[in-house]
Amino acid sequence: MSIEARRALIAKAFTRVRQAGCPVEESREFEGWLGQWARGDIDIRTLRQRYVELLRSRDAAWRERHVSVD
Repeated sequence: MSIEARRALIAKAFTRVRQAGCPVEESREFEGWLGQWARGDIDIRTLRQRYVELLRSRDAAWRERHVSVD
């Protein structure tokens, strides 16, 4: 798949998600990974793994701030 085709796919997916009223990830890390995937530098599995790890780290940070352990 060409870089242009991948970028078009990303744009189309983000448009559909926004039109559905769902939130879209806007972090610099994620946007950078999308760019790497579009260029073919990483595969979709790596993109997914990185994003899942980002979500896990956010969840852990949130829990540290909000969940008290007695």
